[in-house]
Amino acid sequence: MASTLEIALKTVGFIVLAALPLLTIWLIHRRASLRARSALGSGLRLNPPRRISGTSMTLVMVDGKEDREHYFFDAESFYLRRGPVPTAVPLSQITSVTRTSDVIYGRYVWQVCFSKASGRKCVTFTNNLTLFNRDFLLFLEAVRRANPLATVERAGVLF
Repeated sequence: MASTLEIALKTVGFIVLAALPLLTIWLIHRRASLRARSALGSGLRLNPPRRISGTSMTLVMVDGKEDREHYFFDAESFYLRRGPVPTAVPLSQITSVTRTSDVIYGRYVWQVCFSKASGRKCVTFTNNLTLFNRDFLLFLEAVRRANPLATVERAGVLF
C-alpha cells in the first residue's frame, strides 16, 4: 500500500505536469507583448497599414461583394474601411480600447472608442491576434503611446 507522502508527491507531480502547457502559453504571450512594446520603442515602422480585425466565417454580401468594415492602423492613424475609401482617425483621438464580454468563434469582441467633431464613436470587432500575427498587440501599444490618457486593456492569453 502506498504511503500518504507518496500519494501527495504523485498528486503534486500531476498538477505540475497539467499546469506546464498553460504556463508555456502564458510565457509565449507575455514575450509577444514585451516584443511589441520594445518594437515600438525602437522606432519600428508601422507602414503600410496593418490589419487588426479578424475575418468572419459568415460574411454579409451585398451585390456580390463583402459588406463589412475592416480595421487597420499605422504609426499615426486607425483606419475604418468599408469599401474602397478608408476613414482615418488619429491614434491620439482614441479614448479607449476595451475587451467586451461578447465572444464570436472563440474570440472576444474588442471595442475602440474615439472622439470626432460630431461626438464620440465606438466600433467593435474581433482581432486577428495569433502566435504569429502580433499586429493587434502593436496597435494596443501604439494607442498607449499616442494617448497616455486612453483606457487600453491588455490582450489576454485567450485573445
